[in-house]
Amino acid sequence: MLFGSVVAAVFLAAFCSPARAEENVPRQGTFEFYLGRYNIAEPLFKTIYQPGSSIMGVALTANLYSYFDFYLEIKGMVKNGLLSYSKEKTSFGLIPVSLGFRADYPIAFVSPFAGLGLDYFIFYEKNSIGTTVNYAKGWHLQGGFYLLIGKNFPILPFAKAKYSFVKATPGGRTINLGGLEFGAGLAVVF
Repeated sequence: MLFGSVVAAVFLAAFCSPARAEENVPRQGTFEFYLGRYNIAEPLFKTIYQPGSSIMGVALTANLYSYFDFYLEIKGMVKNGLLSYSKEKTSFGLIPVSLGFRADYPIAFVSPFAGLGLDYFIFYEKNSIGTTVNYAKGWHLQGGFYLLIGKNFPILPFAKAKYSFVKATPGGRTINLGGLEFGAGLAVVF
């Protein structure tokens, strides 16, 4: 119910915003829905869970100055696998939260962007041995593009790639949670 109300409010803001009706006014921001693939670089992760996993989430961008944006992304992924020795079922969950700045510049029907920012990863692993919950901090680089469908069309398809540099040290052992992420989505402009 709350999610539906938020989506409806964003759509109304996108269609009714007075700034969108004016000529040459850059967008104020976007609300983005994203689906992608995330490949954690840790070799042990690849052994237990197999490489790659679907990741999905939402992002909010705010235009700070001309073609310079601030963004906040919240995503989630869950992966199931088998422990390496006992072959018992195990589950891994990851919630990456990212903050950053990026620049974009419209060229014809595309608007490429590039940015960098900070990451805060909350992760858990649940199996017969027990459940552990932890967090890690790091940073990332990203790049991609929006497809510009029409001058004032409020929905923009986009694609992007991101590489995160995040290492966790639960129990004194270093785990590389960083890696390559790529995917696509839809941005609602307001």
